[in-house]
Amino acid sequence: MANTLQYLLSRNLSGVYRDPQRLIRDVETLQKTSLGRFLNPTTEPLTSNDGSVTPSVLVLNGTLPMVYRNVTYNIPIDLYLPPQYPQRAPIVYVRPVSSMAIKENHRHVGRDGMVYMPYLHEWGAQTHDLRELCVWMSSLFGSEPPCYARPAGAPRVSAASNVAASYGSRPPAYAQATQSTTNTYSPYVAASNNSNNRSREAEEQERRKQQQIEKEVAEANLAAKIAREESLKEAKLKAEQSRLQKDHEEKLSSMRVMATSKVEYELQVVFRDAKDDLRVTLKNQKLLDYGKEEIQQLLKEGEERKEELMALNDEMDGAVKKLEGWLVAAETQQQQECENGNNDSSSQSSKVDQIALPVDTHSSQMLQLAAENAAIDDCFYFLDQSLAQKNIPLKVFLEEVRKLSKRQFTVKAHLIKIRDAKASNPFDG
Repeated sequence: MANTLQYLLSRNLSGVYRDPQRLIRDVETLQKTSLGRFLNPTTEPLTSNDGSVTPSVLVLNGTLPMVYRNVTYNIPIDLYLPPQYPQRAPIVYVRPVSSMAIKENHRHVGRDGMVYMPYLHEWGAQTHDLRELCVWMSSLFGSEPPCYARPAGAPRVSAASNVAASYGSRPPAYAQATQSTTNTYSPYVAASNNSNNRSREAEEQERRKQQQIEKEVAEANLAAKIAREESLKEAKLKAEQSRLQKDHEEKLSSMRVMATSKVEYELQVVFRDAKDDLRVTLKNQKLLDYGKEEIQQLLKEGEERKEELMALNDEMDGAVKKLEGWLVAAETQQQQECENGNNDSSSQSSKVDQIALPVDTHSSQMLQLAAENAAIDDCFYFLDQSLAQKNIPLKVFLEEVRKLSKRQFTVKAHLIKIRDAKASNPFDG
């Protein structure tokens, strides 16, 4: 038995239980007692009343003996050990055979066969165990049996329909209980009589009763098989429904994600286009503002230039008037000289000197410098002629040319400065 339990935990239930050593210890302790020697370990999924299905868990199914009115009866039970055991209390179901029925309004057993008792309600991992649980159940069932025999004329109902009539969701039925090799027992009634003076008639009656019990055991095994098949079908149906529901939710979630992504993309495109339009608009606005400032600056400079030109125009008008007055005075003087008839050479040279008369200091300087520059050019010419005719030596020629070149450079530089000065202020008198 211990090897079977070890095999189930290591092969079928690996990683299911948090404390497998505690589980093995409690189960082995229970099976060593008279109450648990007919409880055999197996694995089955647990379907709760709310429809949730857990993975396969360890189940102890078989019979629990109870003493009612000095007669020992065996009650078929399924004892489920949840994955949270021992922190969570076991789940126990009474599994009546076809000739039995669960008592209505039982204080500790519901219509679906589930056992309710204070020991389970007050369950504690450090203070409760399976052995004491079975002692409590045997005591409670002995004081108030959870099952009763159906009347002889009542229709026989299979254990599968008996369980299915209670709740839509239920754990699977128990497997066939292992029978003792020394004492054949029944999941419903196994009378024990220790009388040494049993008569043959009592032995014959016991034999018939034993045959009836074997028949009921066969019926119970068939009912358990049917109930287990129905439970598995229902578990598969619920698993399929859960899978379809999950697929439907995944599709809805995927469609929701796709729709959200598409809306987000469209919003991003609209936002990007609006952002680009706003950026272009702001850039154009800045260009317009800059152009406006430039136009205002140009208008301001134009006004200032206009005022300067008007001032220059006024100065030009004044200069023109002065020039007209000078021309009038020159013509008057010329007429007077013509009338006097002065034809001597001094008068003629005086007329030549008066052909170009400077009107200001700069003009007078330019006239003098220009004459000096022309005289130096003439000197270069005659020095070149003299050297060609060998009237002067080369050394004298070079000395004179060097001296005249320095003077001519100074004269031309002076002329350039006077020209720039007159260009910056052409009407300076």
